[in-house]
Amino acid sequence: DLESVCMDFVEHFKSETGATNLCLAGGVALNSVLNGRLSRELGFDNTFIPPYPGDDGIAVGCCAYALFGDSDNAEMPNLWNETLSPYLGPMPTDVSMKEATEWASPWIEVDTIRDEKERIDMMVEEIASGGVIALYGGRSELGPRALGHRSILADPRKKGLVRFINEFVKKRESFRPFAPSALAEYAGDWFDLGEHAEASGYNVSPYMSITAQVKESKRDLIPAVTHVDGSSRLQTVTPEAEPFYHRLISAFYKATGVPMVLNTSFNTLKSEPIVETPRNAIRSF
Repeated sequence: DLESVCMDFVEHFKSETGATNLCLAGGVALNSVLNGRLSRELGFDNTFIPPYPGDDGIAVGCCAYALFGDSDNAEMPNLWNETLSPYLGPMPTDVSMKEATEWASPWIEVDTIRDEKERIDMMVEEIASGGVIALYGGRSELGPRALGHRSILADPRKKGLVRFINEFVKKRESFRPFAPSALAEYAGDWFDLGEHAEASGYNVSPYMSITAQVKESKRDLIPAVTHVDGSSRLQTVTPEAEPFYHRLISAFYKATGVPMVLNTSFNTLKSEPIVETPRNAIRSF
């Protein structure tokens, strides 16, 4: 099977090369179960999977080649000493948001809340009380995962929300699992992440690329994001990568003692992708 073949292949070349770091790309790198095994079981110090390992990442590769591909200049500046942000889509403008709310004014009420803490407190209260919210902000994600800019969020403690969101929000099969967005600094307390995870501050899956086992002592606490086999495809969130999202989850943790929220992509209309524009968002939710 694919997992066995890939594990043998990577283990062979690790032995041949003595490599201590692993970088994965290509469509197979969207297999989060395989990614989790590769990162935990083969002894690599670091495993990196870009947020766009499939065909969508070709655009990033073409850009890199145009910048660096034909250059023999040893003094070439190190422009990409870190991976590019996954948030590379269009930034909604004030004009587009105003147009969208005016278009939808017969059907919605709009409250403008400029204080960030007040907004976060409202969202946390809604999530913790069993509500489902849609979070739309900033540039959209490049790649197949919703990482907090185009996300539907809910309480991971409430198992009944799995069926509710699948049937009435996402309108899909009721058994489909959901992912947690977890504060990286607490991820090691809730998930089995391997012996090298501590060195990275447990930020092992910033792009929701890795499936890990939920620790047995925690499974009953977060049933809405724990699959039937005890696994979970998690996103680890740091304040450096996504400050607002980290503050939101931190506020939920302060209110509930659970350092994560249920996260699924913000698309609710059949056959349509994740929302892009403010009008898409209002129309979909």
